[in-house]
Amino acid sequence: MTLEQLADSIGAAVQTPGTGTGIDVDQVYAGDRISDLLNAAGDHALLVSNLAGGHLTRVAELMDIPGICLVQGQTPDADMTAAARGHGTLLMVSPVGLFETCGRIYRALSQREAGQG
Repeated sequence: MTLEQLADSIGAAVQTPGTGTGIDVDQVYAGDRISDLLNAAGDHALLVSNLAGGHLTRVAELMDIPGICLVQGQTPDADMTAAARGHGTLLMVSPVGLFETCGRIYRALSQREAGQG
């Protein structure tokens, strides 16, 4: 499932479209510890986080992460939006919290694998 399709499936609003249009998500990392992210994420990952700052997009750039999903309707600050746009990172905002967002992602990806989506 592409980042764009996933955003639509979970009810997230895309803030910056990213340049990786059509990249299939095969990994999701949910958390706020940058050190864990550096060890876990890859170039087909979606990062789901409560952190809404420019430092997160810099990590995404360093790790070639194509997408970031902020939770609980957080509005990314101007630095984060500019950094995401500059690097071509898709930035989306989920209207619900971290737990519910992860549940929606899991359901969307599971349905897709089962051929229901």
